[in-house]
Amino acid sequence: MQLQSFEQGVERMVGGVFQRAFKSSVRPIHIGRKLIRAIDAERTVDAAGKAVAPNVFVVHLNEKDRAAFGDLEKPLVAELVGAAEEYAKSENYLLLGEVQVSLLTDAALKSGRFEVEASVKAGVSEPSAPVAPASVVVEPSAEPPAASIVPSVEIPVVVPPVAVPPVITPPTITPPTIATPSIPPLPSLGGAPMLKATLTMADGSRIALRPGVISVGRSAESTIPLNDTNVSRRHAELRLRGEGADAVWVLVDLGSTNGTLINGVKVNGEQVLRKNDAIVFGATKARYEVA
Repeated sequence: MQLQSFEQGVERMVGGVFQRAFKSSVRPIHIGRKLIRAIDAERTVDAAGKAVAPNVFVVHLNEKDRAAFGDLEKPLVAELVGAAEEYAKSENYLLLGEVQVSLLTDAALKSGRFEVEASVKAGVSEPSAPVAPASVVVEPSAEPPAASIVPSVEIPVVVPPVAVPPVITPPTITPPTIATPSIPPLPSLGGAPMLKATLTMADGSRIALRPGVISVGRSAESTIPLNDTNVSRRHAELRLRGEGADAVWVLVDLGSTNGTLINGVKVNGEQVLRKNDAIVFGATKARYEVA
């Protein structure tokens, strides 16, 4: 129901103009489906047992595919925001802040391929207002101060010098198109280097694993589609857990017909991947490698 509403919303906003102008193989309905799957995959549970859904989404696109949207990019982003809000409401998911969606050009992606990165940002809809620092000098007194209006009198006070750290101006970054005035930058991994991992397939091709959820299956909508009749349409997922030096990739079998093996052992639940682990999806072999 949510995906149908999303598709109808896009058609309602741009009508036939959208169909004539759009030439990329990446369709809005494809992005909407993957965004909603990302909500389910990245949801968490708070202390009260309430399901919390991600509310910040970054859609990574090939430069050619993104350029195909042209002036219709902002209406598309607005529809994606609405689809995420409607789906979270229908599933009784809790949103800790305003839903935000942005499109980002990724040179590493081939034309026709895209990725959706989802995360939870608490309170992004209500940023705290900056408060000007005030210099207050309190003299010790045996009696509590009386509640009265203090006249504006300038009293010379000797204050020891305080070292003021230099102000570092961050480099100017052109933000991606978003449905709201601004979106916070992607979180850094605490200054630690990002985990660089790849999946090397039997034919020698190497697939870089990027943060988020990577789906593996026979479906063409999978992040890693496999042309193998022994592989289920939704076979398995690779998920990044932790940050910086503590980051690890885990492999989860999605109840596939022929199962997923790591070093000859069938995967049950989340299995942490180690360097040079041999993986088999159905009958397709791969190897997990870390730079």
